[in-house]
Amino acid sequence: MNELVAAPTEEGDARHRRLAHLGYAILRPVLVVGVALLIGMAIIVYTGENPFPAYENLLIEPFRTWESFSAVLFYAIPITLTGLTAAISFRANVFNLGGEGQLQLGALATAWAAVAWSGLPGVVLLPLVILVGALGGAAFAAIPGWLRAYVGATELVSTIMLNYVAIDIASFAVSPGGPLASSGSAGVATAVIPVGAQFPTIAGSQFHWGFVVDILAVVFAFVLLYRTPLGYEIRMAGHNPNFARLGGVPVPRVILGAMVIGGALAGIGGAVQVMGFQHQYTTTFSGPQWGFTGVTVALLARLEPIGVLVAAILYALLEEGSQLIANNTNVDSHIITVVQGLIILFVTVQVTLDWRKKLKLRARASVA
Repeated sequence: MNELVAAPTEEGDARHRRLAHLGYAILRPVLVVGVALLIGMAIIVYTGENPFPAYENLLIEPFRTWESFSAVLFYAIPITLTGLTAAISFRANVFNLGGEGQLQLGALATAWAAVAWSGLPGVVLLPLVILVGALGGAAFAAIPGWLRAYVGATELVSTIMLNYVAIDIASFAVSPGGPLASSGSAGVATAVIPVGAQFPTIAGSQFHWGFVVDILAVVFAFVLLYRTPLGYEIRMAGHNPNFARLGGVPVPRVILGAMVIGGALAGIGGAVQVMGFQHQYTTTFSGPQWGFTGVTVALLARLEPIGVLVAAILYALLEEGSQLIANNTNVDSHIITVVQGLIILFVTVQVTLDWRKKLKLRARASVA
């Protein structure tokens, strides 16, 4: 009888812990960015400038007009998707730093498919080219995923190095004489994708319907991690792979699956950027290096999908605000670069402390 009474209570406690963790993951980016901004304000005061006009342009001005606010959401789209890439892979204890390369090849594959199948109606072409972008990112992520899962090669090295391989492949494809180079350009881009494969913009701004894909990706990642057997296996393999193996979890297959799913999300990030804004792949496609920014955003959100969206919007707000600071005040806009550096520093310290705590817990478990 006591066991029957205790079971719902334990289940309720577990649910409360998950909700508390989710709430902290959403609140944490706000707290970290807030502390970094306070330090940035102190630096501005030290230089002899008034920080209040700068912070008004950073935190208030982007919300006054649709043009500036839409720019924030626009910049957050690829960061969210690459952040989800890192979050899902990291949850399986796989440090996927290859989101940049996976995004690049996803974008290239999308541009190729949209031009090659331009005769298809838009209702077919739109989802089809997104799928191709996802497959491009997934296929490239499968390489380091397989090496880690079945060969034991460290993914830190392989994913970083494969970023350069992906960029070189894409550069070759659109270079003069390359297989995907546009004959109507200088030879550094693909042809412009057809209108049927382009996302409509909203209210005449750069913001496009790719943000809907963003939201759907966040929902997908949340459901995957917390409502599916694969998500449970991903979390188990990441928390304690040895215990997961004893419980029957196929850890190598789970690692490969997490990498492939993460790569697919990065590929979709490249796809929506091609379809919603640039409408072709160019050698300067990812100037802001969204793949690497996504890693910071994922860690800032403690690998929670909803937190990733919040952190991505905050990071995008810093980018848009830095432009407004440069245009409207005498404060050096590089102060935002300092703030971003502080955010990365705080995240690094937290990750290091979490990692040391995990190692101590494993050591105690092995002794026991």
